[in-house]
Amino acid sequence: MEKIPFVLGGNLQGGELVVAYPYDLVRSPWKTQEHTPTPDDHVFRWLAYSYASTHRLMTDARRRVCHTEDFQKEEGTVNGASWHTVAGSLNDFSYLHTNCFELSIYVGCDKYPHESQLPEEWENNRESLIVFMEQVHRGIKGLVRDSHGKGIPNAIISVEGINHDIRTGRVSLQKLSLACRRVRCAFALSSSSTMIVRPPQPYGTVPHSSPDPVTTKISPLRNF
Repeated sequence: MEKIPFVLGGNLQGGELVVAYPYDLVRSPWKTQEHTPTPDDHVFRWLAYSYASTHRLMTDARRRVCHTEDFQKEEGTVNGASWHTVAGSLNDFSYLHTNCFELSIYVGCDKYPHESQLPEEWENNRESLIVFMEQVHRGIKGLVRDSHGKGIPNAIISVEGINHDIRTGRVSLQKLSLACRRVRCAFALSSSSTMIVRPPQPYGTVPHSSPDPVTTKISPLRNF
């Protein structure tokens, strides 16, 4: 995941009907539950809602709860750390160390459904899976090139007002890897907003210590 710049991911699980988004680890070490949002909380909440709202059962107020917790008040979504803290989750790792926005999608009350139930479970989740994948096309997309028009791999992208940087991928024509935060950009940025492109640096280097940043106006190729 550090080599290939995925932008959106969902790990499918069972045993509950809810979509959990990061952070999954609480900030207070003595707590087991604590709302712990990321700088891109609005994006994660939208991504979670895009799945839950198109699922056949997650937001159905008439359905019974799977166990003891009712996630209807948040429309079938929950911040992972406010539910139960998990150290070293894939969701947190993906957000902190890659370009990918990862969510945990609990697709059914039964953790181990019988073979005969699988067609119905597929129908319950089919539209949600499609809608969730479509979210990679939202927001701002662009190219980062040098003065010769060549794509710049591993360039650091900072969006004004969001304390979370991302990097361009190693492909011949570099996309701005904003797909994971595209929904936020579409809502929060205008043609007068700015972004900062910093020179490529190895992973593990503190991005804001990069020399010679270039501030430029955002010119979105597509803004949904």
